[in-house]
Amino acid sequence: MIKGVTVDPPLSPPQYRLLELLYLQQGRVCTREQLIESVWQADEEEDVSEAAVEALVQRLRDRLDEIDPEWQYILTVHGHGFRLNS
Repeated sequence: MIKGVTVDPPLSPPQYRLLELLYLQQGRVCTREQLIESVWQADEEEDVSEAAVEALVQRLRDRLDEIDPEWQYILTVHGHGFRLNS
């Protein structure tokens, strides 16, 4: 639930793992490497492209925008990674 609204359809497993990682970091920056380690399986990690990371982040942003378009939940910290804007 986000702001009392159930996410429907539910987030995909990678979207959920990304959101969970950002949430657990409580406003700290998560590097792309941390994101890849948390979201993808170990045997897939070295094959994850920059485009795949960006696409996943954008899909999660789009889903969060459906519920609360007034707030940008995921911030890009250029040159470092991403953080949850809570």
